[in-house]
Amino acid sequence: MLGLFNNTQKDEESIPEWYLELQQSQERWFSFLEKLEAKMEEFAAAAIPELKEILQSDDDIYKRTFQRVYSGVNGQLSNIREKAKDTYDEKILNVYYNYNSQISVLSKHHNLVSDFRTFCSDRYNDFDDKYEYWRKQIEKTQERDLEIEYQKILTEYEAIKNKFNCTQCGGNIEIAKIFLIETYISCPYCKTQNTFAPSTQARNLQNIARSLAEQRTVHLYNEFETENNKERELYHQNHELSLSKIHESDKKILNEIQTKMNNIEEQRQFVIKNAPKLYQIYLRAMYDEWNKITPDLKEHNEKMYQNQLQSL
Repeated sequence: MLGLFNNTQKDEESIPEWYLELQQSQERWFSFLEKLEAKMEEFAAAAIPELKEILQSDDDIYKRTFQRVYSGVNGQLSNIREKAKDTYDEKILNVYYNYNSQISVLSKHHNLVSDFRTFCSDRYNDFDDKYEYWRKQIEKTQERDLEIEYQKILTEYEAIKNKFNCTQCGGNIEIAKIFLIETYISCPYCKTQNTFAPSTQARNLQNIARSLAEQRTVHLYNEFETENNKERELYHQNHELSLSKIHESDKKILNEIQTKMNNIEEQRQFVIKNAPKLYQIYLRAMYDEWNKITPDLKEHNEKMYQNQLQSL
């Protein structure tokens, strides 16, 4: 049975006639959300592997095919959520406001109306939590394996680096590195300036370089995040202990609580100092990786790094 109806142990005569409508409305609402959740789970579970496959097979550097499908999936998921919201507004809130306006707050039955809204609202929140879970799972399908894309660029470079010839004398010109933009390369034999145009895939290296560096150093960022979150957890622990002292009169217990608070505060202060250090370690490692991937951008990257350090 549903929560609204478990709580009542009233005699049948004491239950008003309109209570049956609340009961039926809540039962229909719960049943509706169960069906909607099943539909949402079935849809998302089928869409996720399909999105992952499309992302990997889409050779377009902008992943436009993937983005179209991804947008459509998100749109359908949002439609499911909107359907729940519209039904909640129409079938739950309207019923609640109707009876709430008719039944005095002084009535012994007014709590039935309030409970109806509370239980239905809580069930709606449960549905929304499930929606958020599937939305995030779908969002994760955007995460590209940039190491695979980087390897394709390296493979392409190895294939073409010794196949470029001078337009003037025909001499072979070695492509010494991965160029990100159109570049003039001097022929070692006749000194003619030859224009070398990198492929679209090679040009895309500068677009994925930072994200690839971040993927390679994500473990360091996670260490910082874990440490940073500890500060808030420790603060809340101390706050709760502080509240527990308000109505405590036993000095021994008060001293024990204070000792715990002092230890927690000591840990919190350490975290406050340590978290920024961990972030700096991550930042330096990330920029080092970025510079390895696109050494031509090192000077520009280092200026960005220094600006970020100063802003910490």
